[in-house]
Amino acid sequence: MRSISLRSSWLRYALVLAGGVVIGQLIPPLWTWGVIRIAEPAYQEATYRCDRSMRAHLLAKQKLEAAPSAETVRDLEASEIALIDCQDYDLLRKRLMLIGLDETALGYMALKAIEAKATDLQDVIEIHEIRY
Repeated sequence: MRSISLRSSWLRYALVLAGGVVIGQLIPPLWTWGVIRIAEPAYQEATYRCDRSMRAHLLAKQKLEAAPSAETVRDLEASEIALIDCQDYDLLRKRLMLIGLDETALGYMALKAIEAKATDLQDVIEIHEIRY
């Protein structure tokens, strides 16, 4: 009798352990997927705004270097203020990392953001293109 009781006890412990392992393997990907689904629209918008702000700032700097004037200085100052969008983007990235997303998930969302705003292949190429 005692050996049957011990076997059923060990079986119960093994089942609880197996259940814990299965749950431990399922929860993290489901959590990541859920966070991505919820945060993706805000992250896409933040990515797009920061990209546009950086692009406008670069263009304003280039215009100032090409033709210095009071107007180009004002344009550069205005574009620097718009870089606050990048601060918002960075804060959102940090929050998402704090709740469990890694660089891979954030990179995935950034690529989806770029593709969501691009209307054709040429737009995607221009977004990824490195300019000097």
